[in-house]
Amino acid sequence: MIDHPYVKLIFKYPDSFLPDLFLLLAIGTGLVNYFFLDKSNRWLLRMLIFSFVISLIQIHDAAYRHNNTYLYNLNSLVEMSGFAAAYWIELKSRRNRMLILSGFVVYVMVFLYDFSWTNIAGVALGVQRIIMILYALLYFHYILTKMQIQNLLIHSMFWVSAGAIVHAAGTLFVFLFVKVTLGDLSSNGSYYLYITIVRTFSAFFYLVLLVSFWLRRREFRVTDRLTV
Repeated sequence: MIDHPYVKLIFKYPDSFLPDLFLLLAIGTGLVNYFFLDKSNRWLLRMLIFSFVISLIQIHDAAYRHNNTYLYNLNSLVEMSGFAAAYWIELKSRRNRMLILSGFVVYVMVFLYDFSWTNIAGVALGVQRIIMILYALLYFHYILTKMQIQNLLIHSMFWVSAGAIVHAAGTLFVFLFVKVTLGDLSSNGSYYLYITIVRTFSAFFYLVLLVSFWLRRREFRVTDRLTV
């Protein structure tokens, strides 16, 4: 049993599974609160489910020493699609939706150009993070101008947007300079330092989504009382 590739991988790199743990917890929280989630949060939940499937394939490939680098790139596309769908629903004005669509089109073009089966598509992942930050800032501008949110502290998309900015900003330069940060896999290189940074911010973001799904339940109940 101990000689099984999965077990050996877990014992060798236990800290690398922290983001997967928070990802699984976030999915569970989303499913428990599913009927309280609005359309944008349900898109985020779908995004997490697809990310978890990709993560399982990554673990399998890593355990059997197969190439799994391309899965980082595919997960970027999943995340960007989920975010674009969520903010498309939240930001209903024509101007905002044109900006969301334009950002997504730019990302897809860069993704197709930069995609690789054997290397991390650092430019595409960097552009993804820039557009995530722009989406979140666009949403903050929207809620500040509309002034329709009763309590920001329990507003789910506020925390999603804040978490997206921290996550994207924290990992942006790791991917923009991917050849320097993640290009050296040797023990003398800085790969493990930078991949730990990426994993830490990913775990943080999944934790924020977990909290936002719980807050959505409370927000739903508060809104329901106000409309009765």
